[in-house]
Amino acid sequence: MLEQKFEKSRFVRVDSDVIDRIIAKEDAPKTELGTDQKDILTETFHSQMPKIEKAEFMVDVQPLGEMNQPVVITQNEYMRRMKEMSKFQQGMGFYAQMPDSFSLVLNSDHPLIKHILEDGTAKTEEALKPILSELKGQQARLAALQQSQSKKKAEEITQEEKDDLRQAEEAIGKQRESKNEVIANYAKDNSTIHQLIDLALLQNGMLKGASLDQFIKRSVSLIK
Repeated sequence: MLEQKFEKSRFVRVDSDVIDRIIAKEDAPKTELGTDQKDILTETFHSQMPKIEKAEFMVDVQPLGEMNQPVVITQNEYMRRMKEMSKFQQGMGFYAQMPDSFSLVLNSDHPLIKHILEDGTAKTEEALKPILSELKGQQARLAALQQSQSKKKAEEITQEEKDDLRQAEEAIGKQRESKNEVIANYAKDNSTIHQLIDLALLQNGMLKGASLDQFIKRSVSLIK
């Protein structure tokens, strides 16, 4: 209501994003990481996120400065609004049934995140090399098929062409699964990754029960 009244203003909760991004800036720093590097970091953490009832996590990579936290959890502003409004307005009940949407923000400037990226890249490079090569080949094939079929009407596309397109999409899906599996296998035994995730969850009051107990035991084992 206030945003409709004050058209040039916007309102957000202070915990809806990392502090440096709450106020939109034209000169906001951009990550210098390439797509493959971001993919490794994203899947490294995403694959190790615990299953929390009625909560889903997206992983984002942002340069937040090396002095800021390595991992931060924020909650999607729009979805939180919709879920809160659904408690008071009829016809919005379906929002209440949807899971809470959170972002796990990785600070690409932090030394710990940089180390995980370097270590993960080095330890998965050989296993990922043939997978990435096949993936790029299939993506090029899919792009060529899509371009060819975009010039035709739907009724002009043969069944064989449709099958070729489907097979290319399935091949890409399989290679992505293989890629994610390699990265997840690297991440599953990395105590630093699990510790950073648990610290972010703890900060947001989302680490409980057996997960909290495991975090405490891991923290003790890391003290030397």
